[in-house]
Amino acid sequence: MQPSDPVSADHVERVSATPAAEVALRHTGEDVVIAACGEFDAVTSPRLRETVHHALAEKPSTLVLDLTETVFFSSVAISVLVDAVLTAGDRTVIRLVVPRRVRRTLSMLGMDHYFDYYETAEDALTARLR
Repeated sequence: MQPSDPVSADHVERVSATPAAEVALRHTGEDVVIAACGEFDAVTSPRLRETVHHALAEKPSTLVLDLTETVFFSSVAISVLVDAVLTAGDRTVIRLVVPRRVRRTLSMLGMDHYFDYYETAEDALTARLR
């Protein structure tokens, strides 16, 4: 699995892989990038949730969720994003790199005010805070 854009990483950890989904976590200084690939439904989303909680426990400055390689992102997977925002509070900025279809779904659900969207993981890591 390749994230949307190469970013120099201090550490990359392949967290989970199934035939349907893969989750990888990498540290880039004080920030963390989680790249998800494949289908995220009721069976595979719990692993994504665990990875997000693990990353947030480290209290990174920014957590980037790179979902560009997802092919299916269910309501259970969307709840992982909401949970990330609620868990992060004010200490960690959550930024999303998402395909248009996922962003459209989030917009239709009225969730745009929770997330900042970026084209690449590099853009998300280097963006100034709003």
